[in-house]
Amino acid sequence: MDPEDVAFLQPIRDLIRREGYGRVIDADSELRQHVCYTVGLTEKGLPELIAGMEDFTEFPEGTPGLMHHLAGTLLQRGGGYGEGDVFEFHGQWVRLISESLYKAQCDVALDLYGPNFVLLQVAPCDPNPSERKSTQPICLN
Repeated sequence: MDPEDVAFLQPIRDLIRREGYGRVIDADSELRQHVCYTVGLTEKGLPELIAGMEDFTEFPEGTPGLMHHLAGTLLQRGGGYGEGDVFEFHGQWVRLISESLYKAQCDVALDLYGPNFVLLQVAPCDPNPSERKSTQPICLN
């Protein structure tokens, strides 16, 4: 890794060490899709989380706020979450869905872990966990 990459990643590593995880707001190379994803959960043996910035605009502080609450709560509960799990935060229901198409756009996670990290999409869903709301993958190319 070149010195510029090391210098760029150091504050992120410090944040992960201090808080247990971090959030990255990023866009694809053509600026079509803005996302928020976590980094640092991989170091605890857990999947990273990703959501589209437009998915949770009604949540306080939008998608970054929801991701902060979700990651923090899941870490406080000791992890152990996975594909298909459903959670509720301030009236917003979400389901975790396997996501692999958008992994290539998670530049910070790729710099930290290489391609060997698991990614779950945080998608809005219906309040009844047995009924899955129609979801779309983040990358709609």
